[in-house]
Amino acid sequence: MGSYTSGIDFFIFICIEVSGIKLMKNQKIQTKNTDGKIIKSLFVLGGTWAAIFLPIMLIIMAFMIPFADVATRSYILKIANTEIGKIFLFLMISLPIWYGLQQILTILHEHKIHPKREKLLTLGLALAWTLHAIYLLFIRM
Repeated sequence: MGSYTSGIDFFIFICIEVSGIKLMKNQKIQTKNTDGKIIKSLFVLGGTWAAIFLPIMLIIMAFMIPFADVATRSYILKIANTEIGKIFLFLMISLPIWYGLQQILTILHEHKIHPKREKLLTLGLALAWTLHAIYLLFIRM
């Protein structure tokens, strides 16, 4: 049992040493308590949502709507006017923008461009886009 645990300790030490974190023998890794878990989860969810549903929506918008007959187009519009269709469109509009704005901010940081009030700018634009989607889909219609 002793050699097994020392082997695991050695493996963890090697992994930590490779990643650039240097620890003393009895020092523990402390995790930071980050604020904004909901905001970060929206960024992650937006990327996942875009990866799964964006290709489907592109196929529908690029091929099915322009080249389909009238019955297919009216069926798509009937689905879009239901509550589930509106919720899907809302998620399709708002979630990828949360991910996209965070990616734009990451690209700016990679090029050593740090805009003033970047969090306010990113969160404000994403929130404004989301509120506008709510207005268009649920309040105005």
